[in-house]
Amino acid sequence: MHLFVYGSLKIGECNDHVLKKWVREFRVARTRGEMRLRPDNYPALFLQEAEILGTEDYATDFRLSTAPELTEGHEIEGQLLVLQGPLEMLRALDDFEGYFPGRPSEYLRVALSVRTELGLEPCWTYTGVGAPRTDWEPIGFWPPPHLNMKPEPYHHGL
Repeated sequence: MHLFVYGSLKIGECNDHVLKKWVREFRVARTRGEMRLRPDNYPALFLQEAEILGTEDYATDFRLSTAPELTEGHEIEGQLLVLQGPLEMLRALDDFEGYFPGRPSEYLRVALSVRTELGLEPCWTYTGVGAPRTDWEPIGFWPPPHLNMKPEPYHHGL
């Protein structure tokens, strides 16, 4: 399974321990969208064109093979993680990100294709819900340069 990460789940950041045991490899990846800095100093990526939401059918979602390339917004750089693990891995990631398919959630799991050195690659990512908050600072990369310390491991809830 492939997962695009752009914040604290990136390898080397404060929450990489959540999925590091499942990472076979990772590479720089880019997509387009709008990223905002939440009040808790974690990022939320907003995608205008996101159409495919993750489901509770983890077996099908785990085998994602196609997804759209997004063209709206600013370039967002992150990492594409190639994960190998049990189906429960996807449920654990959804729980960590506060994504509950079909119910109110803190983040959404959406399908997209990202650009890497190998070309376009379909993957999942977690995004903010709804429109970007105008009272949250726009950022292009996390952590932004003005954050002089890494946040503590994340505990959900704004």
